[in-house]
Amino acid sequence: MTVLPVKRRLTLWLSLIRTRLTLWLMVILAVGMLAFVLTTLLAAQTILRNLNEERLRQSVTSLSDALAQEPEANVSLVRNQLDAFSTPDIYLQYQSPQGTPIASSKNMGRLILPLSQIQSAIATDRVAAITFENSPFLLYGRSVLVRGQVRGYVIAARLTSDSEEQILLFRLMYTGVFVTLILTALLVWLLVRQMLRPLERLADSASRITIASDHALRLQAGERPDEINRLAQTINGTLNSLEDAYQQVQNVNELQRRFLADVSHELRTPLTIMLSSLELMKKEQGSDPEFQANALENIQIEAERMARLVTRLLMLARTDASAPFAREPLLIADVIREAYHQDCPANRNIRMECHGLEALEDAVVSGNADYLKQVLLIILENACKYTPDGGKVTILGEMRADHLAITIADTGIGIDQTEVPRIFERFYRAPNARDLPGMGLGLSIARGIIEQHNGTISVESTPGRGSRFIIALPLLNAEHATFTHTLG
Repeated sequence: MTVLPVKRRLTLWLSLIRTRLTLWLMVILAVGMLAFVLTTLLAAQTILRNLNEERLRQSVTSLSDALAQEPEANVSLVRNQLDAFSTPDIYLQYQSPQGTPIASSKNMGRLILPLSQIQSAIATDRVAAITFENSPFLLYGRSVLVRGQVRGYVIAARLTSDSEEQILLFRLMYTGVFVTLILTALLVWLLVRQMLRPLERLADSASRITIASDHALRLQAGERPDEINRLAQTINGTLNSLEDAYQQVQNVNELQRRFLADVSHELRTPLTIMLSSLELMKKEQGSDPEFQANALENIQIEAERMARLVTRLLMLARTDASAPFAREPLLIADVIREAYHQDCPANRNIRMECHGLEALEDAVVSGNADYLKQVLLIILENACKYTPDGGKVTILGEMRADHLAITIADTGIGIDQTEVPRIFERFYRAPNARDLPGMGLGLSIARGIIEQHNGTISVESTPGRGSRFIIALPLLNAEHATFTHTLG
């Protein structure tokens, strides 16, 4: 087991979300509590000072009024009165107008209060804060008036330094704040750790999925509709999307392998025939003109077959890339006629008919004649391929509300209803059609071209009775139609 250095472990610990969250909460709490304590202390000090000042005022006022009523009072009587109003923390002294002490409370000792320093405070009736004898004091004085004459001054003093009780109170408060912060930090740490455990379990599950490389595994979402549960559901949705993408890639790879195998097979056959014919012609050396003509005809047929295959592969690539092609207004009837004249192969006994072209004579669409002709040839080729000898292939043109329809019907082997939704998939071939040559690309190419012309292609089929492919293309307006017909 690897032991990490202390610095590394501390760095990892500080990088944890629960650690950072706890530290931030404690900083906020500490600042808040510090502000509260300071505010409380300042408020307490202000209240205590006001109370002390009020006590000084009451003591001095009461004494001055009492002395003013007894002008002939002796020193002993004045001292008794001072002792009666003094407390352990309040010092009282009666001084002459010149500042000489006449009588003092017992707790004064030899202390002489500085009358000269508080003359202005006495005149304005306020409490003075001064320092003498190296100690801070609050002093309040008031004159004793007898028949309008100042007979003396009563002065009260109180030390403003914190008492032992106050110091103890402040220490208890600081200690309480510190202990509260420590306990709160521990509780917050445990609470955050408990709340983040589902997130840790998600991380562990995701790590196991990564290590296992099993795309079917999913995270276990909790029952609570909280943020972590939504995160798990989001990750599961992402995993589902990745699984679908992976399956699609696998399917594409499988299709590509089948495609390469089919292309190799389709190209190998004509190449083998062509090479064999050339080899025989080389050996025969032109001694048999009829054999030579037949061999050249076979070579031409196979070369045309290869050319059609290459053309379809190019079209498939362009359709996949949605490559733009030249569009122009064109008479669709002319395109249908060109495709119809191709007819079925001469070695097949299949009747081909075309109806309704007169309804499409003025029908104009925007598109590419070569591409649309290729679509018709693909469907006609399939119709001839899957229709037995003696059958029939029919082309029917119809005008509808805002589009035209081209229907190509045959009396061939038909398609099972369960297979119909898949016949436009690339490389797909229905089970009853796999014995005949082909790659399953034609209908996929046809649908791509029709969709690029903003049209649709659909099929209706009954096994053993034949199929009907319906191509629908949008019409151009009458002005385009008239213009194109005039040019024709």
